[in-house]
Amino acid sequence: MEQQGQRMGRTVTLKELGLTGDAWGPLFISVVVFLLAALSGLLVTQQAWYTLGVGRPFVPEFLLPVTAFMLLVITTGGLSIAWGGGTVSLLALWEVLGGRTTFTSVRMFAGLSLLIVWFIVGVHLHVLGTPGPALEAKLLSQNPALHFPFYTFHRFNDIMHFVFVAGALGMIWVYGEGLLHNRLAQVVTLVLIWLTFYSLSLTLGIDSAAARVILG
Repeated sequence: MEQQGQRMGRTVTLKELGLTGDAWGPLFISVVVFLLAALSGLLVTQQAWYTLGVGRPFVPEFLLPVTAFMLLVITTGGLSIAWGGGTVSLLALWEVLGGRTTFTSVRMFAGLSLLIVWFIVGVHLHVLGTPGPALEAKLLSQNPALHFPFYTFHRFNDIMHFVFVAGALGMIWVYGEGLLHNRLAQVVTLVLIWLTFYSLSLTLGIDSAAARVILG
């Protein structure tokens, strides 16, 4: 009975959490897959990225998509740091309250931190901050070509970051203990997390660019 309790409540090692040695592999692979997916999206919707770019009038026109992509990747990194910091903080509080850091608690707080970041950024800043019909009509009359990236794609992207975060939480909370030894599942989970943050960053960029165009 005592041995069974130790198996269920044992403290996880850094190796099992993917923080040492060859366990960095899934993290590296997930970053590469994410960057390839993000770059593919840039190439498909390149025209819109000229508007998202920053640095006018000092940056040449052809470099504006590059500045936009760099800014979104930096924002994605910032959200990832916030998620990691939130997870560590929740685990530290858990330890202070007398809990033990097991893989179950790591999954629980990693998912909770992800949900908090998504809710604060995705719901409060984006869904509530989406320009209203009056501004949409004004933009449509001023520059019809920008209606797709600023509104049609904006709404699609809002759906996608919900899909991404739901998939990531499903892997973390539902797939559960299988993540501990399944490297492919770890890669898929991390890619879904990066895409969630990238999608949120893209919505931020679209909102900022729309406001810049509308205000002149």
